[in-house]
Amino acid sequence: MRIGLDIDDTITNTHFILMKYAYKYNLEHGNKPLLKYNTNNFSEVYGWNPDEVNSFFRTYYLDALKEIEPKYNVKEILGKLKEEGHQIIFITVRNDRECAGENEARRITLDWFKKYEIPFDELHVDIQDKKTFCEENNIDVFMDDSVRTVSAFKTTGITTLIAMNCFNLDFKDEKITNIYNMNELYNKIHELDN
Repeated sequence: MRIGLDIDDTITNTHFILMKYAYKYNLEHGNKPLLKYNTNNFSEVYGWNPDEVNSFFRTYYLDALKEIEPKYNVKEILGKLKEEGHQIIFITVRNDRECAGENEARRITLDWFKKYEIPFDELHVDIQDKKTFCEENNIDVFMDDSVRTVSAFKTTGITTLIAMNCFNLDFKDEKITNIYNMNELYNKIHELDN
C-alpha cells in the first residue's frame, strides 16, 4: 500500500511548540489577549491579521521546527510498515515562504527525518492541494490532522484517516477514521491489507 502522511500534528506535536513561540511573539508585538488555544489557525489564537501571522512564521518557524519531536512510536511503527512492504509518502504544506529560503522546507524536513531516524520512501513539500496530489500519485491511504483537508477526500475512494489532536477532537465522520496514536494507524493498515 502507498500510505500518504502529513507531518505536522500528524506524526509530530507541532501545535504545542508553535503555541510556545506564538506566546513569545505576541509578547514582543503588542501583547494581545489569548482568544483560543485549541486551534491550528494562528489568526484565531491572538486575533492576528494575515501580516502578523506571516511575520510570526518568518520570525519563529525555523526555531520551532528545531524543537519538534515525533509522536510516540512513530519510528517503530513506520519501520514495521516499511518492512512489511508498504510505501511511506510524506505530503506536507511546509514551504519555503515559512522556512525563509529556497529548498529550505525540504532540507529542514530531511534533516529532521535523519535526526529521528524516520523511515520513508518519498517527501513532497509545498503541497497545497493534497487531495489532487494523492489522486494523481496513487495514494491508497491518507492521514492528516486537518479537518478541512480530510473532509475533501470523502469522494475520492482513498481511505482517509484523521490524526486526532486538541483542535479536532469533536470531529466525527463515518467515512473518515479517527486515529489517536501510531498503534491505531498500524492496526488500521493491517485491517485494510487483509
